[in-house]
Amino acid sequence: MGRCKQTLPWSREGRSTTVIAAAYDTVAPVADEVVVTVGHHATSIVAALEARPATIVGVGPDGTMLDSARAGIRTALEADAARIVLHLSDHPAVATTTVRRLLEAAEDADYVHPRRGDRGGHPVILSRAIASCLLEASLPDGLRSARDLPGFRIRAVDLDDAGVQVDLDTPDDLQRDPPPSG
Repeated sequence: MGRCKQTLPWSREGRSTTVIAAAYDTVAPVADEVVVTVGHHATSIVAALEARPATIVGVGPDGTMLDSARAGIRTALEADAARIVLHLSDHPAVATTTVRRLLEAAEDADYVHPRRGDRGGHPVILSRAIASCLLEASLPDGLRSARDLPGFRIRAVDLDDAGVQVDLDTPDDLQRDPPPSG
């Protein structure tokens, strides 16, 4: 991408913000606490949150996405979270109503993920049980491997929110019009 994508500008609901702030604003209304993991560019990412309250967890600059997810999961478990909303910062177009629907579907499931058409997306909702297991489990395909762990209840929730599949990985991704979020 050439720059730290979390700090890039993003428009949400008619106002300018940053990618990380938009992702934060998606989950904050439904979360008791927001944990943000940072590695490389930590100082600029925290600044891009624009003073939003969060627990900041440092991951080494060479950490992988799985390392970052595990650090956030560990922190949430230590804070006694009943459910964990694992939301990647490069998916800033997800609607808060989508997170609410996923949380409702998680009442009797361990791993809940959105599906739009024939493709999955983000965020995912984790129970304490599967979150604890993910800290140590071998996950050859990253967190996606959690769906293959035996003994856990996995649920896909069909949604119309195009934001669950908006993943900012290239400069072209930033040039596309973001879908409406709510």
